[in-house]
Amino acid sequence: MPSNTDVARELYAAFERADPKILLELLHPDFVGHVSEGMPWGWGGAHVGPAAMLTEVWGPVWRRFRVRPVPERFLSCDDGTVVVTGTYVGQRPDATLPLTAAFAHVIALRDGQVRELHQITDTRRWAQAAAAADAEAVGQLFAAAEERDGEALLDAYATDVVIREAPSLPYGGVYHGQAGALRHALAYNATWDHLQSAEDRRLQPQIRGHDDQVVVTWRQQATASDGRHLDVPVVDLIGLRDGKVASLEMFQQDTAAVLDFLAHHEGNDPG
Repeated sequence: MPSNTDVARELYAAFERADPKILLELLHPDFVGHVSEGMPWGWGGAHVGPAAMLTEVWGPVWRRFRVRPVPERFLSCDDGTVVVTGTYVGQRPDATLPLTAAFAHVIALRDGQVRELHQITDTRRWAQAAAAADAEAVGQLFAAAEERDGEALLDAYATDVVIREAPSLPYGGVYHGQAGALRHALAYNATWDHLQSAEDRRLQPQIRGHDDQVVVTWRQQATASDGRHLDVPVVDLIGLRDGKVASLEMFQQDTAAVLDFLAHHEGNDPG
């Protein structure tokens, strides 16, 4: 019969191969995983059952960072637990900088399977990587909007995204799903394209966020044929899920100024 340390080594070999079938076989039916509370994206806390640990933590961690725990020491304790220390090593699929964070895992076993795992890790490194990932996802959204790249824009949205814009605006209202996101983008472009130079389209986003919640400030600019210029700040509240924009709520600082600008332009449009 394999020793507790042997079973622990098998666990990390399964992590190395990213093999969910073997991982589930190694976990006891009563498994509980305790993840450090400071982990980003709601991963922290207790996860009860093998499937919960795989779908709520290990699967999302792999998708976001292609991360694996690289063990360096296996310490067998008198009470039967195994303490494993090492380093998480990973990298976001679309990034160049790696994620590295030290860890210690306290593993309890029963009947030749992993019954409990307590994770201790450098949560600050994870938070920094998460913030960088969220900022990059939002930055891609704004770059697509500036470039009027519809394919990249939709790729930035979750399939069930919800967009909310002030209903008084020509493109205002609530939009659901990627089809709704496309309608919103087309209505926005129809309103502004003929009033914006390349410089006006520069949104100048300032991105701040924490744990899948991002606040972005940017500028809504336009220039009418008579030289009138519009420049008003906008605040967006963005919710992210698995690297995609799941919710977007936009707040124009001065919808009256925007509507006045558009009405003045229409009133002076020779067409």
